[in-house]
Amino acid sequence: MFRTSKVCWFGALALALTLSGTALASKKHLGYMRAMDDLRYARALLQRTDGTQPADGLQDEVSITTSNIDNILAQIDEEVGGTQKKTHAVPRIDARLKWPERLSESLKLLEKARVDCSTEKDNSGDDGLRARVLTQLDQAHTRLTVAIQTVNFDYAARNMPTRND
Repeated sequence: MFRTSKVCWFGALALALTLSGTALASKKHLGYMRAMDDLRYARALLQRTDGTQPADGLQDEVSITTSNIDNILAQIDEEVGGTQKKTHAVPRIDARLKWPERLSESLKLLEKARVDCSTEKDNSGDDGLRARVLTQLDQAHTRLTVAIQTVNFDYAARNMPTRND
């Protein structure tokens, strides 16, 4: 009887140490974790609802932004470790959002992710992760800004043909 309780006590102690170590590891990079949540939501907003792609086969600004977000998520996940979230889990998106609103919301989320990542310290062990992530966030921000300007550009006011002509 005494042996069983001693083994259970050691097991409970080992479990407590393991859980506290896991909790500390996840709190170590809170900025990256928040940024990953924002980036997942931004990526979900950028997915086209009708599934269309550019006709010429080249990537447009939105698909390049999506690729940048995918690269950022992969780098953070690789360096920081398990996020304990399903990477394929897509956040719920309001179906009433129009495309320009989705682009604007994604841009806000990219800016929020940039702030979250800039709070992280660049450790020597992660080979400049913060610098790489911030560079790719800047590229994604630039591409998305161009996409928003293109969507909101008033072709009729300039008497220019639209892209659909």
